[in-house]
Amino acid sequence: MALNMKSLTQALAKTAAVIEKHVQSTVQEVTGPKPLQDYELVEQIGSGGPALAWKLYSGRPRNKAEHAHNPEVCVWVLDKKLLSETRQRIGITKAAEDAFLEVVRADAGQMLKLRHPGVLRVVQALDESKTAMAMVTEPIFASVANVLGNLENVSKTPKELRGLELGLLEIKHGLLQLTETLSFLHNNAQLVHRAISPESVFITSTGSWKFGGFGFAATVEQTAAEAGAGASFLYPEYDVDEVVMPLQPPLNYTAPELTRSNGNPGSCSDIFSLGCLIYHLLSREPLVLCKNNLRAYKAKVQYLASASFSKIPPELVHDLKRMLSPAELSRPTASEFTGSPFFREDTRLRALRFLDHMLERDNIQKSDFLKALSGMWTEFDPRVLRYKVLPPLCLELRNVVMLPMVLPMVLTIAESQEKADFESSTLPALLPVLSSATGESLLLLVKHAALLINKVTSEHLSTSVVPMLVRAYDDPDARMQEEVLKRTIGIAKQIDYQILKQSILPRIHGLALKTTIAAVRVNALLCLGELVPRLDKNSFKEVLQTLQRCTAVDHSAPTLMCTLGVADASYKQFGVEFAAEHLLPLLTPLLTAQQLNLQQFTKYMQFVKEILREIEEKRGLKDGEAAKEGISMNGGPPSTKGNSWDADYWSSGVSKTQAISSATKPEQVAAIFSSATTTPAESSIFSSTTKPEKPVSPDFSTPNARPLNERTPTPTISGGMPLDWEWPPKAGTGTVGASTTQSFSSGAPDVSSSFGDDFDPFADWPPRNSSGNAVYGVASSLSSSSSSSINSINNNKNHNNNGIATKLDDFFSSPGQSQPPLKLAPPPPPAASSGMRGRGRSSHSLRGGIGAYSRASLKQQQDLLQ
Repeated sequence: MALNMKSLTQALAKTAAVIEKHVQSTVQEVTGPKPLQDYELVEQIGSGGPALAWKLYSGRPRNKAEHAHNPEVCVWVLDKKLLSETRQRIGITKAAEDAFLEVVRADAGQMLKLRHPGVLRVVQALDESKTAMAMVTEPIFASVANVLGNLENVSKTPKELRGLELGLLEIKHGLLQLTETLSFLHNNAQLVHRAISPESVFITSTGSWKFGGFGFAATVEQTAAEAGAGASFLYPEYDVDEVVMPLQPPLNYTAPELTRSNGNPGSCSDIFSLGCLIYHLLSREPLVLCKNNLRAYKAKVQYLASASFSKIPPELVHDLKRMLSPAELSRPTASEFTGSPFFREDTRLRALRFLDHMLERDNIQKSDFLKALSGMWTEFDPRVLRYKVLPPLCLELRNVVMLPMVLPMVLTIAESQEKADFESSTLPALLPVLSSATGESLLLLVKHAALLINKVTSEHLSTSVVPMLVRAYDDPDARMQEEVLKRTIGIAKQIDYQILKQSILPRIHGLALKTTIAAVRVNALLCLGELVPRLDKNSFKEVLQTLQRCTAVDHSAPTLMCTLGVADASYKQFGVEFAAEHLLPLLTPLLTAQQLNLQQFTKYMQFVKEILREIEEKRGLKDGEAAKEGISMNGGPPSTKGNSWDADYWSSGVSKTQAISSATKPEQVAAIFSSATTTPAESSIFSSTTKPEKPVSPDFSTPNARPLNERTPTPTISGGMPLDWEWPPKAGTGTVGASTTQSFSSGAPDVSSSFGDDFDPFADWPPRNSSGNAVYGVASSLSSSSSSSINSINNNKNHNNNGIATKLDDFFSSPGQSQPPLKLAPPPPPAASSGMRGRGRSSHSLRGGIGAYSRASLKQQQDLLQ
């Protein structure tokens, strides 16, 4: 019974194993090999391996724990189903397909065994299903074959490979790495690669050149045993255009002894293959192009010694000819080739070699090297900077002693990086520096704030960059404050509004108010002006308070002009109503500042006038509406209303009288009377043409505008006589016009009651005899007036204004005489009390005098006028 149970247990175990195997096989058929289950494929980056059969994909681990160790990998995928279909299409046997798959398996197994910086590092071993094979290695940029333009088995050309050409320095550095790895394989691993070609050399994402494609590799003992036993690989003696599943290394790069039956293969065979690869890289074309035809290959190899090598650098020609010698013993070893002048005489290459081993050096050696590198790194091309120089420098950012020397180079190189590349390679090394930098390092980071903001995500911006700027604002060093304010001006539009309002803006206000350094205050005000378009009205009112406090203690020209700049930005942002309420009270007191030169004062005045002009336009004081309302905007005819002495218009004298009472200067009184009492007919006398010009809205921004303190030129009548704007008229003035007489006789209201007790416009009436003549603010000199002129006035007193204007020109003109212009007289002193009216008369006597004058005969009128 026990035996039966044991047999049953074994049978069940075997059955479980078979079931498990079938389950795994079924899962693999559905989901693919294990690397495809554990890693997510992003995009194809290239191809590699024998005949470029492997498709290379950039990948990310699906497991978060694995992501911490290998955030980026390269997933190798070989489609066995497609390979089988191709075999059937071209007529290859199934045995040949299986032999090729064995080569692929040997390649993956050998890479897994070898541990060297020059050999591709395997992250996950090869796994396969019925339809595919897959493995995972360190991230790869591309194979050298892809870089040289062979994009076979690549569905879509990556943008990094489009138009890519490797520089000579990068090729030198890569070849030197391959040579050192080859020396390790020959001397330490005792392994001969035997298939060195562009298909088996890969460039990693960090720029290192590494070997893969070990499917045809053999130990040194195996190659020695094969000596004299026949050819190591058999090739056809006809052209083969398409090699799908090669069972031999590519003939274009194979050493001659591997194709001969009496050859002596060994480590020297790899030197020949390396020489062919060097020639292809430097000349951009294969040295031996034979289409896998052995006969054509032998013919070309015989003449290699006599080749010109014109496309090869002169310092390499001698060593390259030795490497390509048909005699195996004449070739140099890998260690000997590393001492070639091609490598030894290039100082830039030596610098890259120092960077490769920088972590092994002490701080003194690093310091001396970085001083020399500071004048050399500008000679490196962008790819060398990105892949050869930047990675070791980023590692040195952890060294506090070397930070001031390393950080400037890192930030400068980072400017040429794309955003995604910066975030993946440079930013991780910079984050600790952003959170802890002080002094000169912090100042340097602030100078590159725009670079950091443009290349980081919003998350890193709020968690790393903004705190760094805040520390710079709070730093007591004036250089730091000035620099961070300058950089804020350029990056203000890129910072989030909430971050700006909560963290940045309060500190700008503080620097503007607390600093005693003019440069800091000016930059703070400039920064506020730049931030205005992003602020609301409430936030800007805080800016206004800052401006008021700054200008209260600082009237220097830079501060005042910065204030004007902030005001201009707010005027454009918030409109004229806000400007009238908040900006004019701020700016108008600053107009008297003596620190402003003429040009700066002009800018202030133009800005203030611009606000006033827009206010006028919004109030409707445009050309047409000004003319409709009877308002003179440009010194032209003020109105088309009737005579100011008409009975229906006399009541308006009350408001004018109040204005006269409050006037303190003669010019103000004259301006009131010239706008209130001049009739259109009289105004037409003073214009250059008989037709009044259309009033024009004033433009305060015109360059021809007169200064405010310039007196308006005295108008003249057509005869050239100046006009006296004095009111009341001087004593003894001349004749009163007919139209004036008509106005007096039309029954005016009580004048004294209208003007009040403080002003008597007829205190000097009737006028005394004098050489002058004043008629409602118009002064002219009359000489030898004929009686016909007076008759014409009486005959035409009922005519319209145009007729009066036509005759008045003859009436007031005197072709034979002219008087000098009269000076503007001061206004009469007000009466001491209501009982004292100067020499004026009561309103009752005034009305009586006017009525008597109108009823008098012509002769009596002439006597009165005389």
